[in-house]
Amino acid sequence: MILALAAISYVGLRNPKKAPGPLQNVLEFVVSGLFNFLEGIIGPSGRRYAPFIGTLFIYILCLNLMGVIPGLRSPTSWLSMTVALALCSFCYVQFQAIRSNGPWGYFRHFWGDPWWLGFLMFPIHVIGELAKPLSLSVRLFGNIFGEDQIIVILAALSPSILKMLWLKIIPIQFPMMAFAVFTSFIQALIFTVLTAGYLTVLLGHSEEHAEVAAH
Repeated sequence: MILALAAISYVGLRNPKKAPGPLQNVLEFVVSGLFNFLEGIIGPSGRRYAPFIGTLFIYILCLNLMGVIPGLRSPTSWLSMTVALALCSFCYVQFQAIRSNGPWGYFRHFWGDPWWLGFLMFPIHVIGELAKPLSLSVRLFGNIFGEDQIIVILAALSPSILKMLWLKIIPIQFPMMAFAVFTSFIQALIFTVLTAGYLTVLLGHSEEHAEVAAH
């Protein structure tokens, strides 16, 4: 999947033109849409984080949609895959937070205000932060796994049910497959929005400092 996405991007953008073709148009539309989307969540600095978060959205969406193809299963219906994706998201957010806030600012976020409640707030914040990859991975896994299992069950029942109803044109799992296309997009969007939201929260201190310096 990674190689396929890389090949499409290379072919579409290796020789950009002022009068773009269909593939370049689609890729530019996707990129500009992701830029605007992240700027709406994170703020003016959203474009800086678009390469990772945008790639995460497209990759998860493609993995989710693989379950709609007959004979294939969505890789995100395996918990090991969703855990890996969640850990990548978690590590990226922590890295960017430390880089933007510095080690002291990063620590202050967990210590919280007022300072004299820090001994209580620090472990609560740390536990909450460690729970984020667990939440991301289980949510994505549960939804995609459930969809794939329903499609498989309906496909197995389809021959007998269609024979009973005297229908042989539309497989009985087709409505669920159409719904899975929609939910695949929604689940990829939720994963991306939560990642951007986690990043926004941890970047709060650096954004505040930047505003103060600007004034």
